[in-house]
Amino acid sequence: MRQDNPIVKFTNVLGQVISFFTVILWLLCLLNTGLSGFVGGHFLGEATGILEYIKYWATLVALALSGFEFASRRIWLLIIYLVVVAGCVILLCFPGTFNSLASMAFGE
Repeated sequence: MRQDNPIVKFTNVLGQVISFFTVILWLLCLLNTGLSGFVGGHFLGEATGILEYIKYWATLVALALSGFEFASRRIWLLIIYLVVVAGCVILLCFPGTFNSLASMAFGE
């Protein structure tokens, strides 16, 4: 049986830990939204916005690490996967990038 290399083992453990805390964060955010009508506002107050932002990044990181573990078995698949993850990160960091690229491509 083939042994995984240390990088895959590390990303596996890191992905599991991040996934665990991401699910807790999702529950906290869902409760914050669901209970806002009962408590007269978000019980997390001003932290709501930042936690929602962290929730999307944590989800992307957890999924990216899980996918990395799968894609690392074939180099061509890993390259394609890293390009896709880089595209996600670029579009999350710079939301106007897609509109700029689309307008350049279609000449608008």
